[in-house]
Amino acid sequence: MVDMTTLARVMLASEEAHGGLMDPHTGTIIWTVIIFLLLMIFLGKFVWKPILKALEEREGRIRESLEKADKVAADAEKAMAEQKAQLDQQRQEMTEAMRRTREEAEKSARELLDKARKEASETAEQARRQVEQERKKAVEQIRAEAVDIALVAASHLLNKTLDSEDHRRIVDDYLKSLPSNLQKH
Repeated sequence: MVDMTTLARVMLASEEAHGGLMDPHTGTIIWTVIIFLLLMIFLGKFVWKPILKALEEREGRIRESLEKADKVAADAEKAMAEQKAQLDQQRQEMTEAMRRTREEAEKSARELLDKARKEASETAEQARRQVEQERKKAVEQIRAEAVDIALVAASHLLNKTLDSEDHRRIVDDYLKSLPSNLQKH
């Protein structure tokens, strides 16, 4: 079997012959730079361009989404302002309708009150006229009875009989000659 120390010595000797890992070697440096440049060209052409293109497309979609979101927000704000304006207008219309209704109710109440007062006044006036007519009838009746009584009394006093027409004429003339305030009572 191979001893471990022997193996380590063989490896160390091999490294010293070829140079150490940390020792610069010009061939390796040139090939490393060439491979790095080729890798950069390859990545630039086949990997980075599609990645950058995908990123640009994604950025465009995000920008469009943001613009749409801004537009939707502006539209929503506009719609909300319009709705608020409509609500304010409806409130004003409702307030105006309530005011008109209240005014109409007050007007109707005034008209009904005026009508009731007018009817009461007319009823009172009609009652006054009726009372006045009844009073005039009563006065005329009393006057006629007074004439009849006066005629009877006068005919007894004079013992003289006049016809009914003469009696009435004499009493009517007498009553007309009385002062006007006595006739009203």
